[in-house]
Amino acid sequence: MKVIRTTKIKIKGSNKAPEIIKNYLLALNWLSPIAFDSKEMNANRLAKAYYPALREKFSLPSQLACSICKHITATYQAAKSNKKWKLAIFKNPTLPLVWKRDFNKSKKGVSLWGETISMYHPNIPQNTWKDSKLKLVKNKLYLILCYEKEVPEPVQKGSIVGVDSGIKRMLVASNSSDNKTFFFSGGKLNHLRKCIRQRRSKIQAVGTRSAHRLLQRLAHRERAITEHLLHVASKALTLYAVQSNARVVVFEDLSNIREASLKKGQDLREKVCRWPYAGMQFKAGYKLAEKGIGTEIVNPAYTSQECPRCGHIANGNRTGLQFQCVSCGHRGDADLTASKNIRSRYILREQGFRRIGSVNTLEKSGLVVLEMIAHNSVICSGSQV
Repeated sequence: MKVIRTTKIKIKGSNKAPEIIKNYLLALNWLSPIAFDSKEMNANRLAKAYYPALREKFSLPSQLACSICKHITATYQAAKSNKKWKLAIFKNPTLPLVWKRDFNKSKKGVSLWGETISMYHPNIPQNTWKDSKLKLVKNKLYLILCYEKEVPEPVQKGSIVGVDSGIKRMLVASNSSDNKTFFFSGGKLNHLRKCIRQRRSKIQAVGTRSAHRLLQRLAHRERAITEHLLHVASKALTLYAVQSNARVVVFEDLSNIREASLKKGQDLREKVCRWPYAGMQFKAGYKLAEKGIGTEIVNPAYTSQECPRCGHIANGNRTGLQFQCVSCGHRGDADLTASKNIRSRYILREQGFRRIGSVNTLEKSGLVVLEMIAHNSVICSGSQV
């Protein structure tokens, strides 16, 4: 199975690129008000009317002049569909590159608009290259290279890994093959982000122009820290899944978690709204796919309040990070218990049965007795979870 991946590569040796990127940005902001006033959303008609002016006024290559028209019309089409129609102002110094037109690879090396460039990266992909992007960051050039990569088909046999996501603990996982567990704390991320927010609040009170510029730099820093730690956590989870011989990793469906937090206090709402759960699941998803491991999501309701032994659900079952069932007395870690329940829910869904009883876990043997019903008959199944 082939997928498209991207990687960021630092490049040097192009004298044309910085000027072309700046001219491309100027051309975008020159043509944007014209398209906004005329409400022209057809790239071909826009190119027919303004292609000569773009070539002459901004000294752009022919391919980039066409790309500007496509870029602007796509922006306004998205604004119209999202009902957020307003003048688009472009600030990001990035431009598209067409493979084998704007940049190419030969025996002599990689060329960009006819200039041979040097690439600095520990692992430059040798796969099939695709249309990419060129970015200017603090007068340094970066190639956002898109390439085609072969990934294995999802495996059909193996264990099931259940993953509980949280704020205090970023990831807690357990698997159905053994008793090994996985914990990844969110303390470092929460601490660093809190320090940056406190610093930003103090700077914001100053209100000067230089303070505003510093706020923008701090926002980029917080984003970079978050992205780095999400990559570290997702790599660690992928390694755990591989070591557990997993065939699927099950996450919670947290798409409505922010709406649910509106009824909570302000402090909790702020933490939930800043919680990067979607980024974590996305990064873990494609890393797991490269190992042939699938991903699934299940309903997260009451996963940390449900007893994995008797199935009793109550608010009193969980106190902080500790779990103790008020019905049967089963004890354990609350997040680890949630990961087991997530795993069990996927097993029940996968087998296509409707649960009527409880999931009784015999922890010493690692066996589970599932009380289910299908087609009006009760089936007792002893399967590993």
